[in-house]
Amino acid sequence: MRDSPATQTCADLLISCLEANGVTAAFGVPGEETTELVSAIDRSGIDFVLCRHEQSAAFMASVHGRLTGNPALCIATLGPGATNLVTGVADATLDHVPMIAITGQGARDQLGRESHQIIDLESLFVPITKFSRTLVLADEIPQVVAEAARHCNADKPGAVHLSLPEDLAGVPTTAEPFVASPPAETRPATDAVVRAARLVSQSKEPVILAGHGVIRANAAELVRDLSEKLSAPVLTTFMAKGILAPDHPLCLHTIGQPGEELASKAFELSDLVIAIGFDPVEYPPAKVTLSGMRPVLEISDVASTVDVNWPVKAALTGDLLQSIGALHKATAQRELQTAFEDLRRKINETLEQGATTSKGKCLTPSDICKEISNTLRDSDVLLSGVGLHKLWIARNVQAKRAGQIIIPNGLAGMGLALPGAIEAARQLETGRVIAVCGDGDFLMNVQEMETATRLCVPVTVLVWEDNGYGLIDEKQPGDREFAFRNPDWASLAQAFGWVYHDIDTPAKLGPALQAAADIAVPTLLRVPVDYAAEGGMPAARD
Repeated sequence: MRDSPATQTCADLLISCLEANGVTAAFGVPGEETTELVSAIDRSGIDFVLCRHEQSAAFMASVHGRLTGNPALCIATLGPGATNLVTGVADATLDHVPMIAITGQGARDQLGRESHQIIDLESLFVPITKFSRTLVLADEIPQVVAEAARHCNADKPGAVHLSLPEDLAGVPTTAEPFVASPPAETRPATDAVVRAARLVSQSKEPVILAGHGVIRANAAELVRDLSEKLSAPVLTTFMAKGILAPDHPLCLHTIGQPGEELASKAFELSDLVIAIGFDPVEYPPAKVTLSGMRPVLEISDVASTVDVNWPVKAALTGDLLQSIGALHKATAQRELQTAFEDLRRKINETLEQGATTSKGKCLTPSDICKEISNTLRDSDVLLSGVGLHKLWIARNVQAKRAGQIIIPNGLAGMGLALPGAIEAARQLETGRVIAVCGDGDFLMNVQEMETATRLCVPVTVLVWEDNGYGLIDEKQPGDREFAFRNPDWASLAQAFGWVYHDIDTPAKLGPALQAAADIAVPTLLRVPVDYAAEGGMPAARD
């Protein structure tokens, strides 16, 4: 911060307001129109991380929000810099992660005119954020920032966007930061709790579907207690792995590809779905309720939209911790259900089986997941990219705790794992960070290998190499060729100063992961994978 309020610029004020609202980190690529903004960050207590692409900056800010619960900044200049942010910003909004995107903009008298690199950024970000505004007056900055911060964190979190015109950024101002009071805590109404408890008591085979909202609210322990009191088995979405320990007698693991996983058969056996912290972007509601045939008790921070395939018969809306606690108090202890025992046994057998053996110099997905699970420690964090490998990670890698495995599944944009792992490593005080990517996914933001080296973060990246877009090849077999060529991985690692391991047998993977955990530099592991050996996508095996 500057010493004298008289020399404070609008850029300084903007950053002071963001600091006052809890922002401690910023990620970005500088541009001509953001020079005042970046200089203001340098004068502040906010930590700025230089990235090699704006999309990576947004992904890093997203992972910061996932791990800390607090928004970080992602910063880009006008025009192409701003458009490069779009995927990462949309990812944060659909995954309900707090984030603040700030873009530079041309001078105010140029807005609305056809001019070099100028587009309507406020409108561009409206569909992918909870709030988007162009700052035009110095005096409005404190209130607009406070409003943006409230939108960012209220109800289901998400991204917000502010645009700072270059001719406003350097204008002197004496305005001071303003912090809006937090929204009032919402408790479930008493009559709503009574209706919910009655619905539970009338059911014979309730099942709990836990979503990412449980992770955001740190409510895993309460969900476990509720499931044990109701003797209701628990399914989690990709984004909520680890809520129950994999060996817990009520754990039915993770629902995966709609209708193709054994776990999804739990909905057929149930007569009530208790959806806790679940969002429709995580799994198709129609697959949960069998196209509206199963009633839903919804426990969520905000009411869901009306959907014929989501028949909510009772709802507890508001603070998740309060709602789960109220239902737990209002319901009676139930005897252990037997309807799901055979299903749980089959699921566990499927997960334990895997492929019989990896053949040649390629590993099977099950072999890779098994080695990852065996070496994963409680303090570690694993991030998955997007692609066919994500489905295997979601089903087969066992989380030791809630929030340990980060799987983007709202927008599900490729390219998050590497930049996200860099920020996770910056946040982690103990343990290590493992990023699991497909070869297509990894190369989308490969330039951030330099960022990892520059920041000296000891990330471990596993690249599942199948030399193509494997998931698309599964969905569109034989229509055309989706194969591509990859770089020489050893040379790539050497060029960026990374340690490299080539893995061609399952026996090599565990020791390589352990070796990576024992050094303080980034490590790249190339793991050739044979999806065809296990039928491509993970599917039910009856």
